Amino acid sequence: FHVSCRSGSQHCAVEVLQSFFIKLVPSAMAAPSPPELRRGVSAATSEYSLEDSPQASDNELLEEGEGRQNNFENRQEKRPLPTKTLDRDSLQASRNEIIAEVVDVLGITEDDAAIVLSHMSWDGEELSEKVFDDENFLPNLRKKLRLSEGCESEAQADGLCEICFCDPPIAGVVPCGHGYCSDCWHRYVSLSVDEGKGCLDLRCPAPKCGERLRPSQVENLCSSEPLVRRYRRFLLDSFVEEHRSRKWCPSALCDLACEKGPNSTVECTCGMQWCFECCNDDHAPVPCAIVQKWNEKQASEGADISWIMVNTKNCPKCKNPIEKNGGCMHMTCRKPGGCGHEFCWICMKDWLNHSNCNGLEGEETPEIKQERRQLELLAFFYNRFQVHEVAQKKTAEDLRARMSVCIECLSDDPNFNIKDASFLMDATEQLVRCRRFLKWTYAYGYFLKTTYDTRKLFEFHQGQLESTLEKLSDLVENTRWEDYMGRSIADNKEFFRVKSNVISLTSVVRQFFDSLSNWIQDTFDK
Repeated sequence: FHVSCRSGSQHCAVEVLQSFFIKLVPSAMAAPSPPELRRGVSAATSEYSLEDSPQASDNELLEEGEGRQNNFENRQEKRPLPTKTLDRDSLQASRNEIIAEVVDVLGITEDDAAIVLSHMSWDGEELSEKVFDDENFLPNLRKKLRLSEGCESEAQADGLCEICFCDPPIAGVVPCGHGYCSDCWHRYVSLSVDEGKGCLDLRCPAPKCGERLRPSQVENLCSSEPLVRRYRRFLLDSFVEEHRSRKWCPSALCDLACEKGPNSTVECTCGMQWCFECCNDDHAPVPCAIVQKWNEKQASEGADISWIMVNTKNCPKCKNPIEKNGGCMHMTCRKPGGCGHEFCWICMKDWLNHSNCNGLEGEETPEIKQERRQLELLAFFYNRFQVHEVAQKKTAEDLRARMSVCIECLSDDPNFNIKDASFLMDATEQLVRCRRFLKWTYAYGYFLKTTYDTRKLFEFHQGQLESTLEKLSDLVENTRWEDYMGRSIADNKEFFRVKSNVISLTSVVRQFFDSLSNWIQDTFDK
């Protein structure tokens, strides 16, 4: 369609939007245009009809492919340095090192240092600074954490256990002076470790005492070696969970911890990219608050209430909500819980003497209309979110594996080298990144409150990225790369043409991705 300006001239609506796009994000339009692709047959056939180009010699075609490859590598974004990841052995070594430094500087025991550092989020430098700035800081902190100074009190030989009153207490457990027998101590500690991470904050069993049990004492009082290993695993888990700049990778199949980098996006060596702030899938530049609201929307009872209002009706007599579970329009408000009233599902009138209800009598209430509209709106955005999420997982798992095999096979072919095939993995990684980004733009669009014109511009940017991404995805996934193996360079002109198109499309997709990301950050104040 067309829009008219005051002078009466006609401009294509797409051209108008593109003019906005050029002004706001000129870098996106500076990218080379994606190659025109005419689909000769359906996507299922995995075949393309490329625009005819002037015939070139084999050497010219090869030089053109290499030139595009070099330009593509030069235009590649500067990715941040890889995230530092640590396995459990490295974490244990890091924990021991921090404790040793604090012991050396402050002259306290390793057990007390571990408890104090846990309270300070394992920031040894901050702890040392506060201790040296205020001589009362450490004594006050020990008092707050119930860490008495001095050696453990010797229990009186003629005393009895304060729990069972049968056996004499053992000495050297806690410095508060309360004594318990070996059996009671072992039962108390072992049961606590078996129950869970509450054992990390074990206290003296005496009422109103609160003296902390030291980690070494807890290990000594565990009744079995498996419990000792369980307690040590809890200690290491808490070291990461309490640390300010380390978190566990949220992937269910990963047991690594990651350190926070210069921005919130973290890329674990297992391949998962996630947000360090909220531990969700990477969603930059969509704010964490939007991601939280989106997740809550899916899990909240509000969505269930909306479904009930749209898909159920209230009994005309007792007003209880009723869901239709069959095809018959004869409804009964079943007991118990219901009143037994029988009525017609369509017109809601009594079933007794009911004949027909095919006449138009009234419309839905405004409340029901509003709820239905909200549910349809949520379904629109959620469906597109799910589509891109499924595509992201498929690309990350299946397509990555397939492209790895293709690259390996092409590299083994004497007519190719690793450089000829590296563009496939670059395109695959861009597909994964854009799928992840696009799904979160739909969550962002659901909560977006702005003017009509700004929303349309947002949707235009989103559509530009989405349509170009589909062209790249279609070309990478549906090209039979194995058909190009075993051919000479002279017979593989088609391969270098397709390769050139993939490189061009990858570059354009990256430009659209960066432009939309920057546009969201610049246009919408977080």
